[in-house]
Amino acid sequence: MTPSLLLFVLLSCGGKEAPKVKVEKYKVDKIDKIIGIARIEPAAKISPLGAEIAGKIVMIHVPEGQFVRKGTLLATLDQSLDQAQVLQTDAKIRTRQQRIKSVEAKIAAIELKISIAEVDRDRDRTLAESKAGTQKAAFDSENIYKNLKAELQIAKADLAEANATLSEVETERNYTQKLLDKKNIYAPADGMVLNWDVKLGQALSVGVKIGDFAPSGDLIATTEVDELFAMKVKIGQRVQINIQGTNEKLSSGTVIYCAPYLSKKSIFNDRADNLEDRRVREVRVRIEQPEAVLIGSRVECVINL
Repeated sequence: MTPSLLLFVLLSCGGKEAPKVKVEKYKVDKIDKIIGIARIEPAAKISPLGAEIAGKIVMIHVPEGQFVRKGTLLATLDQSLDQAQVLQTDAKIRTRQQRIKSVEAKIAAIELKISIAEVDRDRDRTLAESKAGTQKAAFDSENIYKNLKAELQIAKADLAEANATLSEVETERNYTQKLLDKKNIYAPADGMVLNWDVKLGQALSVGVKIGDFAPSGDLIATTEVDELFAMKVKIGQRVQINIQGTNEKLSSGTVIYCAPYLSKKSIFNDRADNLEDRRVREVRVRIEQPEAVLIGSRVECVINL
């Protein structure tokens, strides 16, 4: 190393220390408002609509944005095959019912014959005992009576079998009817169909989402508060709802829920590849003028501390 270079190194190492920067802790106690981006949702949360069974959409009965009552028919899948199976089962039921009537008529006829045979048996037995008749006549009358009793037991067994068969076919029909009913999609509660994700003629597989449904009730604004200010938010605090990015007020609200834990990922993060570690506390605000906001819109929540 040259003398000049060595001198330069020594002077650099022996120079004055860099001035220290004074760092002060951020004064969160002086914060009187927190502003967060919020999403407007029903208090009961948006429910996805779906079909429990595969099929093709043949009818949409309710347009988007229409309020409906619980149990209202919203959409129908193709039911032609199921209806044909129901008709086929109905024909089987009618055949079984006719068979039952036939066996019941047979039983009634046998019972009538038994009553007559019983009278003949008792008469021939009395005559044989008094020597006014023969033992053969009494024996024949007894056999006729016993045979008719046996026929009655067989007919009753046939009737029991016919009833069991009818019950089996009725169970089959009930199952087919339930499959048919599953191709009707009903409103799960009072509320509004927000949107349809399907079109007429579209084939669906089991469990596919076909639309969104908003149950009736209060609207809430769901926002997030950074962990630095998380403990300052309390239930009951007043909130002003503004148009996002402006000071224009849409409505007022009240904090009704503060999550008991911190989330690592923002609920407003729409990118799956965003791995930023954001610890936030979810806060829900009940909207006092729900007609002033739209479900699904984003607003600013100004929480007064």
